[in-house]
Amino acid sequence: MNDCDSLYAELFFRKEEERPQSLPGDDASGRDALDELRLKLIQEAWASDLGTMRDKEKARSLLREIVAREGMPVNLIEELMKDIYGFGPITDLMEDPGVTDIWIDRYNFIRYEKDGRIRKWNKTFASEEHLRRFAVRLAATVGRKVDEARPVEDFRLPDGSRAVVFLDGPSVRGTSMIIRRFSRLFTLDELAERNLFPPELVRMFDLMVKARLNVFAAGGMGSGKNTFLNALLLRVGPDERLVFIEDPAETRVGLPDPRRPDLPTPWTVVLEPRRAGVEGEGAVPPDLLFEKVLRTKPARVICSECRNEITTYWTLQAMNIGHPGSMSTVHADGPEEVPLRLSDMLAAYRGGAYSTPASRAGKVAAAEVVFFLGQINGHRRLLDVAEIRRRDADSLPEVVPLYTFRVEGFAEDGAPLGKLRPTGEIPAFLGKRKLALYLTPEEMDELRGWFGC
Repeated sequence: MNDCDSLYAELFFRKEEERPQSLPGDDASGRDALDELRLKLIQEAWASDLGTMRDKEKARSLLREIVAREGMPVNLIEELMKDIYGFGPITDLMEDPGVTDIWIDRYNFIRYEKDGRIRKWNKTFASEEHLRRFAVRLAATVGRKVDEARPVEDFRLPDGSRAVVFLDGPSVRGTSMIIRRFSRLFTLDELAERNLFPPELVRMFDLMVKARLNVFAAGGMGSGKNTFLNALLLRVGPDERLVFIEDPAETRVGLPDPRRPDLPTPWTVVLEPRRAGVEGEGAVPPDLLFEKVLRTKPARVICSECRNEITTYWTLQAMNIGHPGSMSTVHADGPEEVPLRLSDMLAAYRGGAYSTPASRAGKVAAAEVVFFLGQINGHRRLLDVAEIRRRDADSLPEVVPLYTFRVEGFAEDGAPLGKLRPTGEIPAFLGKRKLALYLTPEEMDELRGWFGC
């Protein structure tokens, strides 16, 4: 048996003496039946052809034979197939396009978010050992190792979902796992249909994208920042080269969807930093990616999130040195906090070049528009469209609301009633020269009309 076979067997089978004692509350009968079937499958495949385990249909056929011969419950076949080749008891959640987040905070405690609401899942793992084995296997499928030496790990699944694992030890009440799923792309029109913003504003957003304004989508966790940003990027021109730098890479922009042949597929390159391997080699740091990307003539540079000094520095650098229309996201509690958040992260950039507010003011002022999103009673809304407006050479720019959502009541399901309305402020970016480079005179007049001028 070669090393590959050994690893493959380890993913699905542990010797009986290696199994921990049952924990309080374990469904021992369900766990034992599933483990018994797993054991028989591995033993028979091992005795004949271990390659059976690499072919789902062969494995399913062998399971049918075993279940019929041993008189075991037929439902165990699908349960074990999901456990080995799928996502075990959360398979249905992973296949539901409406599910955005899954929390497994103990083997028998699973919650998920769908349509902005957190709900309880009625299925569980059989035991702590079952959950731990699932987490180890899931990480192994994408080349990551989770064990006692590395009990905390994050990784990207093949479908683009992001997973974070905390094994028992650091997670004192048992293995904990969080999966953030990234569903299909939404167009601006589809987001308007979901009441994220009024449908008539789609045209204004189109003009802002075409005008190559530098954009930040801001908000809290799960507010829809990346969903909205990706919808904006679906409106870029076919000859604009978009370069994404994401950690982890998760965007679907530029990928065709066979079920939606009319979905735009912009010219897109996606890059992902890489950590060093077990021998300490092979690392590709984000600094290196950004530095080289800016030499490849991208039309726009897209950073999935400004979360530290490195991503903040290079995103603002791209906006400052000739890549107009670059975009990113940032966590903030309100649009007025965005310049300060960017400034604070920029201050930590190496070398101390941005140690004073004056040194950061010009850099931060490269951002021009903030779209602030939030959740109200589980319903996502675009709450503000604001301009980041430079004041003077030494002060951080101010944030000027252009459109804002005012809550006027609530529907029976908790949905906020109200509308995103103009504030009457006229954006300073209307006077920038670059708008005349990308918009026709008629489009310039149309964009001004959205602000009453």
